[in-house]
Amino acid sequence: MSERRDPTDRPRRSADTGQLPLAERERIEKSRVRFVLALGRGLHRYGTPAHRLEEALAVVCGRLGLRAQIMSTPTSLMIGFGDPADQKTALLRVDTGELDLGKLAQLDALAERVLAREIDSEAALAQIQAIEASPPAWGRFAETATYALTAASIAVFFGGGWRDVAAGAGVGLALGFLALAMRRRTHSQRAVELVGAFAAAFAANAIAHVVHGVTPSIVTIAALIAMLPGMTLTTAMTELATRNLVSGTARMMSAVIVLLELALGVALGERLARALWHVAAVTPVPLPGWSEWVAFVVGTVGMVIVCQAEKRALPWIMLTSLIAYAASNFGADLLGPELGVLIGALALGIAANLYARFLDRPQQVVLVPAVILLVPGSMGFRGISSLLDRNTMTGIETTFATFVVAMAIVAGLLIANALVSPRRVL
Repeated sequence: MSERRDPTDRPRRSADTGQLPLAERERIEKSRVRFVLALGRGLHRYGTPAHRLEEALAVVCGRLGLRAQIMSTPTSLMIGFGDPADQKTALLRVDTGELDLGKLAQLDALAERVLAREIDSEAALAQIQAIEASPPAWGRFAETATYALTAASIAVFFGGGWRDVAAGAGVGLALGFLALAMRRRTHSQRAVELVGAFAAAFAANAIAHVVHGVTPSIVTIAALIAMLPGMTLTTAMTELATRNLVSGTARMMSAVIVLLELALGVALGERLARALWHVAAVTPVPLPGWSEWVAFVVGTVGMVIVCQAEKRALPWIMLTSLIAYAASNFGADLLGPELGVLIGALALGIAANLYARFLDRPQQVVLVPAVILLVPGSMGFRGISSLLDRNTMTGIETTFATFVVAMAIVAGLLIANALVSPRRVL
């Protein structure tokens, strides 16, 4: 939504309610409060980080004449309405993990209509409920198939051969169906990462035992790429850098716990497989250089489906992802792999801000899928795995490099915002 405020930057009493009776003004104010709460819950649920969520709701409240104090954490949203001495506070428990950029864009467009007085808050509240109840842009089958697409593309980037690519796609698809089945129940959903990591590692070693030339480590990481919390880690670093300390710290610990669950599951799967049979070590034969571009296109399409972005945004996401990928490769040659990603994030941030500025759409629509391709989730996983294997120095070095890469991405995006403002808070 556009970041346009009054010159005084203070909440104002709307001209359309100033002359109304007190009872009617109170009714309209309650309706607007309910709209803000529903909008905040939706933006939070569909993947908006704390700093952007708080800024967006502050703009909406200011334009609707509401005085509010807003605080967001990864699992809750708290808004205090009114004067601090006589404040009414609403606390919402929000279920996280449902990244849906298509619905996020719909909520943004609806908020713009409310602020432009094209629709009142009561009608907008009903539309929010309809947006939340609507099916995702991409069906569950497509989302499950994405596990295979992303696994195959990541296997190429990790230097795997065609057997690794095929095995990664197969294990990834099986993992997608497993995750889909487990996420239908609350108790099993909490063990998705642990069980998925165990199944991926065991299956990768089983395939390597049967099919000569398969590298289990590449297949395992490729299959698990959709579960790695790289985006969570980068978002946490961004929130900490923007002084959203509570949300950033909580999100950081969430990413670390997921990494530990994945590493523990992989360790269990590998130990069981090695107890059953011997897997010979092989040296993978990388595919030709052009295969990386095919993997890039396939991986980008997979990220679009994972993020549930609108189909019309696919060309723009592909373009911004290409810019980020090319700039990252250039930065890696110039500054090294850890700091070179800053160049990619800088180019991506500028491209995403230009998209938001000229098309008047949320920056996150094109930013998030491209950032996922840059985030260091696999590095963090390998660092934790090395620590569990008692390779202390390797684990510390890899884990530290993970935080360096994440901070480099954050720095690139912050510099991009300073150079080219998106003129929007989403």
